[in-house]
Amino acid sequence: MRKLLSLFIVLLSSSIFTSSAYAGYPDIVALVNDQPITKYDFQSRRKMAIALNNIDVSDPAVSRKLSRDILNILIDEALLDQHMEKVSGKVTEQEVDDSITVIEQRNKMPKNGLKMFLKSKGVEMSSFRKQVKGELIKRNIVQALSGGVSVSPMELDVALIHSGNQVFDVEAWVFTSKNHDEKAQKQMHGLQKRFKGCDKVEDAMYAEFADAEKFDRKLHDLPVKTQAVVFDTKASSFSNLYSEGDKFKTVFVCRKESAVSSADLNKIKSFLSNKKMSQKAAKFFKDLRAKAYIKNMISG
Repeated sequence: MRKLLSLFIVLLSSSIFTSSAYAGYPDIVALVNDQPITKYDFQSRRKMAIALNNIDVSDPAVSRKLSRDILNILIDEALLDQHMEKVSGKVTEQEVDDSITVIEQRNKMPKNGLKMFLKSKGVEMSSFRKQVKGELIKRNIVQALSGGVSVSPMELDVALIHSGNQVFDVEAWVFTSKNHDEKAQKQMHGLQKRFKGCDKVEDAMYAEFADAEKFDRKLHDLPVKTQAVVFDTKASSFSNLYSEGDKFKTVFVCRKESAVSSADLNKIKSFLSNKKMSQKAAKFFKDLRAKAYIKNMISG
């Protein structure tokens, strides 16, 4: 909820208007499917933006941008409200009340202090409540979308590498063929199929056609080529068979663990999850707009 008020402050912006400033506006400023957005809704929200942010809109370009931003916010809110109705979801008046109470507490206001503050700015409480409801709907949808978001071990490894942290503890077996012909290739593939695990490696499995070496060290201490192969291979699995020099090689990764602290690892996981969730939400909102009938009645 801490982010709620900041969202309002960021999204709201411009200067107090007079009724004459909107004399040329139609009574309905936009249509979202079959739902109208009225001039009154637009004016009220714009006035709230202006009052809460003390934005100087004497510059026509700033004023036009504000109008576009406010109209887009109202359109998005209408789309989200319609979506919630379709999925039998809703935000109750009690939830709005609770959110307003939290905002008052965060800003050290007495009960009903926000209403008094808005009144002093010439802002209607009903307009503020509508925006609170819109943000709560958005939050609920994003939370629902986050249910299918997960971070794979490979994604985590890639993030660690890109962050400059290449400290992995690695345990692996590297098998190198003695020859480089078709027979040797088949024997190496056979080894991959027969392999039972790192704790069940016996000379009889490979000695006739391959050499083996076990590594138990940091990733950056491995040969460069082996580093790349280990990085691309999941734990408890074989790499693809590859050629190096005049030999075939394959690597079985027994264990691959980041040497960073669990706290730092959780931070990275959280960052990746939030990023994927944001991308998923952005696509959802984009698709919602693409499927809707939206008619903007305001030019500029």
